Amino acid sequence: MQSLAPLNKYLWRYRYSLALGVAWVLLTNFCIVYAPKFIGQAIDTMKGDYTMNEILKDVGLAVLFSALGGFFLFCVRQTIIVVSRKIEYDLKNDFYAHLQTLSLNFFKTNSTGDLMSRATNDLNAVRNYLGPGIMYSLNTVFRLIFALSAMIAISPMLTLFALLPAPLLSYGVYRIGKIIHHRSQELQERYARITTKVQENLSGIRVVKAYTREQSEIEQFEKFNQDYYEKNLELAKLQAIFYPLMSGLIGLSVILTIWIGGEMVIAGEMTIGAITQFLIYVASLAWPMISIGWVTNIIQRAAASQIRLNAILNLTPEISDSDSVNHHITKIDGAIEFKQVSFAYPSNPENLVLKNILFKLERGAKLAIVGATGSGKSTLVNLIPRMIEATSGEILIDGTPIREIPLKVLRKHIGFVPQDYFLFSDTIRDNIAFGAIEATDDDIRNAAKIACIDEDIQGFPAQYDTMIGERGITLSGGQKQRTAIARALVRKPSILILDDSLSAVDTKTEDSILRNLNTATNDATVILISHRISTVRNADLILVLENGEIVERGSHNELIAQQGRYADLYQKQLLEEEISTLE
Repeated sequence: MQSLAPLNKYLWRYRYSLALGVAWVLLTNFCIVYAPKFIGQAIDTMKGDYTMNEILKDVGLAVLFSALGGFFLFCVRQTIIVVSRKIEYDLKNDFYAHLQTLSLNFFKTNSTGDLMSRATNDLNAVRNYLGPGIMYSLNTVFRLIFALSAMIAISPMLTLFALLPAPLLSYGVYRIGKIIHHRSQELQERYARITTKVQENLSGIRVVKAYTREQSEIEQFEKFNQDYYEKNLELAKLQAIFYPLMSGLIGLSVILTIWIGGEMVIAGEMTIGAITQFLIYVASLAWPMISIGWVTNIIQRAAASQIRLNAILNLTPEISDSDSVNHHITKIDGAIEFKQVSFAYPSNPENLVLKNILFKLERGAKLAIVGATGSGKSTLVNLIPRMIEATSGEILIDGTPIREIPLKVLRKHIGFVPQDYFLFSDTIRDNIAFGAIEATDDDIRNAAKIACIDEDIQGFPAQYDTMIGERGITLSGGQKQRTAIARALVRKPSILILDDSLSAVDTKTEDSILRNLNTATNDATVILISHRISTVRNADLILVLENGEIVERGSHNELIAQQGRYADLYQKQLLEEEISTLE
């Protein structure tokens, strides 16, 4: 099948092991098919004068060849099934690595649950094709070749009668196989929907409980599960027809063999030993013939799953190093320049989120960006580490166009605390050192001190070895933010971006963090996004964004003097502070 073609490179990678596996399959079937010859000889020997030694010799050889067949079958499993596990390992690594290369826009349009379903259920279906699917297919082919050759050698006419049900078998496999493929694809999609639902509910369990939506969510999950159950049942019913059909056709072959063969024995055209041998061959074809249906099911499921995997694996990363990248660049100093930069999301190219952004920062400068929600602040800073790509205009770092800087070098020298900061279910130490695995304990603690989280950590029973739970659930909002800031600082970045990263801390802690940052990041270019004037007032340059455009720029004092939007925001916050003091 065309959809399974991408797996050929993995099969080629393990071609020697697979070739050995094919050899074992060949030997297995040779031994299994050769054993009945001695049984037939033993039966024919007993028609006349014979000795027990003659019988024991034939029976012993039959047992020997059967035992060898069993040993070689063990070898088959130790090669082909092991190869399938190795390919599964490679596939999972490649799929995960490919996901890491895709842009943020991809993850905004694809649910986590669906991706998890592809990485687990779909990959497992593909592995079944690579292991049991290939093994039983080879076994069926060789068994047919050896058994049919032996059957033809005994009686070509009887073989013809035994094979009469074969066309019906082929047609049944073809017709039902197509339906299985379609049903399997539907089944995988339903499974992905269930996975997505579970993942969303577990991640948002606080919201579910806060709004007392438990029963509603349970009912919706039951609905999805019922749909999945029904689709599974449809496939099971189809298989329930398929396997008995295979068995029935094999049974028909046995009946025809006994009927026609019996008449040939009566007529003296065939011995009892020969008909016995022939019947054993027909019986030995039963499982390989039945396995055609099972293998067909495996292949159809794998094809449906591989289509879903290919849909991800065939995606080209939107943001990557181009041919123009200068690989001699190994570090950046932090000077930033935006030249008439505009941005629109690919899904809505007509709507510019940023329009003609123009500014320049020297190394070590402090930039602050303020503006209403939705004005484009986060979008602007996401352009710097190339989380998203500018639609037009040019961004320069140290005078070099950003697309000429290797992506790894660019991001390595940027400390970024996004609005939706994320902590892993790990120790505080490992969360802080996440982007700088070479960081020492002193580096981690110094970063924590700058972020004003060290004192809190020292109060925990296990201190820096404290496990913080999924998404940092055991920490408060302010502690999470400060841990995320420490994670950015431990990298000792040339550019530090804090996207509204002080919103969950009180003003006193905010002042302490800002003072620490001024001391610790003298050489770094710092970009702050905040709704608080107290956070941005000491910046060298403040940009005021509105509807994706810079409507005001200057220092704090210059903007106050302009009596524009910034001054209005400042007066409102002063008034709010006075009111809170009176209360």
